[in-house]
Amino acid sequence: MILRLLRSLNRAYPFVVLFGYMGAFVLAFICIFSFPLGALVLIIGSVLSLAFVVFFGEALSGIEGILTRRALKKNRCPACRTGPIQKNAAHFQCLGCGARFHFDGAQLSADEQEACASDASGTSAKLIAVE
Repeated sequence: MILRLLRSLNRAYPFVVLFGYMGAFVLAFICIFSFPLGALVLIIGSVLSLAFVVFFGEALSGIEGILTRRALKKNRCPACRTGPIQKNAAHFQCLGCGARFHFDGAQLSADEQEACASDASGTSAKLIAVE
């Protein structure tokens, strides 16, 4: 439950920040004509808050990575909450929904998943030499 909520929050966080900064810009633009000092305070505040926004986003991603790795160790898919999970040489793959995850807990993008699927269908067996 917490992982699902955190995953959706991480997906929406960049858009919330973008619209927040766009709203601050519009408000600062309006303030230019009515209260110029307010526009200056909004611009400086927005620039200084950028470090906190980035830190909070990285903290959310880190917590999601920790919870994702924990779910993968329990053989449970973080995306669909079912299993089983197959461990390949390069990533984890859910056999239920087909989602793929890196070993650090990050989910592969759609382009990376298509590339992995085309690699897997092109060669039926790959040999991995371990010395």
